[in-house]
Amino acid sequence: MKKPSPRRNWIFPTFFAGLAAIILAALLVFLSGLEDFELSKFETRELSFQDERHQISGSLILPVEHPTSLVLLIHGDGPADRFANGGYLPLINALLDGGIAVFCWDKPGIGKSEGDWLQYSLAERARLAEAALIALAAEEDLSEVRKGVLGLSQGGWVVADLAAGKTSTDFAIIIGGAVNWLRQGQYYQRRRLENDGATQGEIETALSKSAAANNQMADKDFDYQDYLEIAGPDPMSSSRFQFVRKNVLADSSGHLTKITIPVLTLHGGEDLNVDPDYNSSRYRFLLKSGHAANRSGVIKGGTHSLLRAELFNYQLESQMPWWSQAAFLALGRYAYAPEALDMLTTWTRQHAPSRTGD
Repeated sequence: MKKPSPRRNWIFPTFFAGLAAIILAALLVFLSGLEDFELSKFETRELSFQDERHQISGSLILPVEHPTSLVLLIHGDGPADRFANGGYLPLINALLDGGIAVFCWDKPGIGKSEGDWLQYSLAERARLAEAALIALAAEEDLSEVRKGVLGLSQGGWVVADLAAGKTSTDFAIIIGGAVNWLRQGQYYQRRRLENDGATQGEIETALSKSAAANNQMADKDFDYQDYLEIAGPDPMSSSRFQFVRKNVLADSSGHLTKITIPVLTLHGGEDLNVDPDYNSSRYRFLLKSGHAANRSGVIKGGTHSLLRAELFNYQLESQMPWWSQAAFLALGRYAYAPEALDMLTTWTRQHAPSRTGD
């Protein structure tokens, strides 16, 4: 009877040991990622505040040690709760681990907050953020902690408006922001049509029609019924129409030139929603006469939210396939493009120290 080859006996245990090591490593990465979606190791306070019209509810989350600074998260577009259905949690965990406290709230009419977010202009959203800053100033243990605002996407216009006026914010951060609403809309539509395989002629025709519609939208006599006559097969709701009308002419150029506090702007190099190179250079130019700590950077391989483009580059969260959603859960903060979170936390620690260190 032929004896088994010693070499073969050696190969199989080695193969299975290697496979087990790979599975174990993958499991450890997955479990590590999941930790970024819970906040149990941090102190969390329910904190409500009153804006001009409604009571708004949010969460104040504190790092393990006394915070070096505190940031308020300013939502982008859409009906978001305080944690954006969990999407903000890896970012929040990274900030907390960097010693930075976080305050975020349910948009009006979402979660525990009163009102309707679609009834707010960008300027009104800036005043809402200022009301949040005033409420946080009443927290005695945070009185000497510098407080700043971090605006995501559409929140960039809110941050620029807030920081340019009389405000108690000490620093500002904008991620994936655009300077001009109409220009951003054209870029967004162009990239969507390109991804859908439209020809150059089809794209230019669609953009021309869109520009004409936007010009009408800015006319105060143009109402919802007028809009429905020119809208396509999937029109906006009446409330969404009113929201867009309030904000369609938004341009933060004037606000940005008036800001004197430190400002950081970050864009993902592969952003499909906002033109990263144009807007980053525009921010840099408009902020050049402001604070010496101002920085504007483009993260290589980053998406609109600074995630890794090879896994997560979609214009809408609803477009993400199941495997991309699973990868986000598995990776947690490591779903972000390399250097993105380090750049964010390092700049904040350097340029927003507590007032006791002044």
